[in-house]
Amino acid sequence: MHIFKTKKSKCGYIFYPYFSYYKLPKSIFNDLQTHDLSKIGCPSVSSVKNKIYSANSYLKFKVEFGIRDNEAFYEYTLDENTTQISDEIHSIMNDLCFVQIENNVINFQLLTPYAFVTDDKELEFTTVMPNMKTENCEYIHGGFRPYYWIRNFNSSWTLKNPNKNGILYFDLKNPFITVMFNKSVDLEYIEPTKEILNFIEQSNRVNMIRKNLKQTYLNASKRRPKKFL
Repeated sequence: MHIFKTKKSKCGYIFYPYFSYYKLPKSIFNDLQTHDLSKIGCPSVSSVKNKIYSANSYLKFKVEFGIRDNEAFYEYTLDENTTQISDEIHSIMNDLCFVQIENNVINFQLLTPYAFVTDDKELEFTTVMPNMKTENCEYIHGGFRPYYWIRNFNSSWTLKNPNKNGILYFDLKNPFITVMFNKSVDLEYIEPTKEILNFIEQSNRVNMIRKNLKQTYLNASKRRPKKFL
């Protein structure tokens, strides 16, 4: 019976070198890990073991966000027991946290460096709500096929009730991102090769320069090497 089994797809993840303007030490970022559900015993549960991966937050802090005076805002409180408090860390926080209003919907994001690399054209992933503490917050899902586009993805949130502020509790011991693949994957951390970095350069920050990006990504995909892994 092949109801619950799918062939594993080879996939690597890197720490995207351009996700922040600050050069942060890679050691603060946790590995993406699959959930150990082997004790459950149900084949339908076991079948998702290599499809769902999470990583714990790289900082511990509380952030409140919402709309104040018709403008989006956020305010954070860092955990002083696990964070070196300085002017530099506040500059870093303001680079890693992002909030905006678009189409009357507020969007708060904590940037992450995780990006996938694969030679499987059909492999697709979707970000799903991580198992973390929140108040009046709803997760914003996203996803794409990493074969065609190597880019980082973020922990993104909006308000359930737009008339109240939302609060997020990022914790070193709890996931802040969770992803689900459309097939089982053999996932491992890799260092980006020169070829991977060159392909990233094809589209890095292109959205800051151009609108209607279909042609730019077609240009980039034509320059992709046949194999990365």
